[in-house]
Amino acid sequence: MSNIIQVSSETLTIAAPAELVWQVIIDFQHYPQWNEFCPSIEAALEVGSPVKMQVNLGNGLQEQVEYITFIDAPAKITWSMENKDGDPIHADRSQVITAVSDTQCTYVTYDDFSGDFAATMVDQMGEQVRAGFNLCARNLKARAEAIYKAS
Repeated sequence: MSNIIQVSSETLTIAAPAELVWQVIIDFQHYPQWNEFCPSIEAALEVGSPVKMQVNLGNGLQEQVEYITFIDAPAKITWSMENKDGDPIHADRSQVITAVSDTQCTYVTYDDFSGDFAATMVDQMGEQVRAGFNLCARNLKARAEAIYKAS
């Protein structure tokens, strides 16, 4: 297994409480209203649940199925490819919320890639993944701040 290569969004400061941002992230049925990177997602909030989604890496929507592998509410959720031994690429996507105050937090999302072909994949697709993650982060910030402002 090769080393981990991380592709990350920018870390954004969100003017909303961490718990509210968490609720936006796990409210999968409302992704079409705000998430341009991943406008369709179906999952149950439990480890092992399949995450059926459509993502836009700049070439139109692509279907993807990953599995929730870690939940630490309201701070972090990770979903991963099936990641079988011998697979040429493994990927674990995390979304991390860090409270700064009662009314502000930071958000970052990243993929940890590993496997024999991870470096090649990141060379070919890394910037598209980063752009998608930045779009998701900006969309999340706008959604959470609008909800908080309206409350």
